[in-house]
Amino acid sequence: MAVENAESPRSGGVSGTEPPEQAARALADQAHGLLDQGKFAELVALADDVLHRFGGASEPAVQVQVARVFVGKALALGQQERFTESLAVCEEGLRRHEGASHAKLRELVAKLLIHKTHALMGLGRPEAALSISNELLQRHCGATEEGLQVVTAAALLNKADALGELGRMDEALPVQDEVFQRYGGSGAAVLRHTAGLAFLAKALLLRLSNRPREAIATYDVLFERFGREEEPQLRDLATTAQEGKARTQEMLERAEEALRTQDTVVQRHGAATESPQREQVAKALLMKAELLRQQHRSEEMLSTFDEVLRRFDGASEPPLREAAAEALLYKGAVLGNLKRIPEAVSIYDAMLSRYGGGSEPLAVRLRCAKALSYKAIFLGRLERREEQVAAFDELDHRYGTEREEEVRAEVVRGLLCKAELLWKLKRTDEAEAAYSALAHRFGTAPEASVRERITQALDKEIRARVLAL
Repeated sequence: MAVENAESPRSGGVSGTEPPEQAARALADQAHGLLDQGKFAELVALADDVLHRFGGASEPAVQVQVARVFVGKALALGQQERFTESLAVCEEGLRRHEGASHAKLRELVAKLLIHKTHALMGLGRPEAALSISNELLQRHCGATEEGLQVVTAAALLNKADALGELGRMDEALPVQDEVFQRYGGSGAAVLRHTAGLAFLAKALLLRLSNRPREAIATYDVLFERFGREEEPQLRDLATTAQEGKARTQEMLERAEEALRTQDTVVQRHGAATESPQREQVAKALLMKAELLRQQHRSEEMLSTFDEVLRRFDGASEPPLREAAAEALLYKGAVLGNLKRIPEAVSIYDAMLSRYGGGSEPLAVRLRCAKALSYKAIFLGRLERREEQVAAFDELDHRYGTEREEEVRAEVVRGLLCKAELLWKLKRTDEAEAAYSALAHRFGTAPEASVRERITQALDKEIRARVLAL
């Protein structure tokens, strides 16, 4: 029996007498057909057969088909969440084809890099994925070929995902906008689809960051753009946008209900003169400010803090003094984050003059210690280094002898920041003296958290000295 002419189950009818390019193309097409059908395990097996038969070919036309199979195998493994294997396939494909001059091979190498970023993200390595995405954008950002434009769009999308994973949301959102602006009106459906995915990711990021109004506006743009598309995948984006908008509106309604609950407490007890009711009002206003913070409604937060201060600044009852100090602390933080730093510094100076006494309740003293730390941080943003060092010194002068763990921990954090600042300013003798003083004063502190911070700081200082040699 002529078994040598029998077809392999994997070959799908490919004859061993066909020219290598034709045989490799047929198998690569078969592999991508399996990919479209979601038959990932069969694809991986077929890919191994193709790579065994044609992986050593030198003809560019055959190498193109081999590279197509590498791409398909990497994608199939990623779909099965076999990210370590997918990464290895990408690296092997890149080892074989990186640097190729053939136009189609260059495109396939770029696609392997895209799938490498997917594998790295799956393995929890967003920094490495971000680096590769930036490399791809440097190589191909100005490309006019549709295949490389698809790669560029995917690289931008992956870059935004990596930035989001790293918590760098303010950098991720503009990248998602760029994808949509560049490709949302493209004539190629695949590019429009990538643009839609970018805006869906943006809406989700906004929703998870408690910015529901911006998320709803993003969903609206998506539905308006893709609601009348003929391509099923693009219509699906519009449907997903509608569903996401509905969930976000529910979230927004719950948040508004929580705000109304706090407003009701204030309305019910706002005119009361008895301490328990006044404390309820203070707690409701501070809770309202926290709810507004979660929704990134900074100006309304400031107004709420002003109401706390209007009602309770200067009160004699400890819980109300604590509420006023908290309002001042976080009003300064909001102003600083809005880049209104001189106003924030003035707030903290006023807070310390009114609430910085040693006889204040513990909660007030802790907030004043934090205020000095925040003041120092904001002065650093203005490059006012001497004043920054002075703020850390004031923190130590006011609260360095405190016995309460929370206040001591704040002092230690501040003094560590001061020592690191002096080191960065190349004031080496002062930095070493600061580290030595910390070790002497707090190295045997009873609180484990304080001792741990000191140990970590001294280890860091030793490493910095070694690197400076």
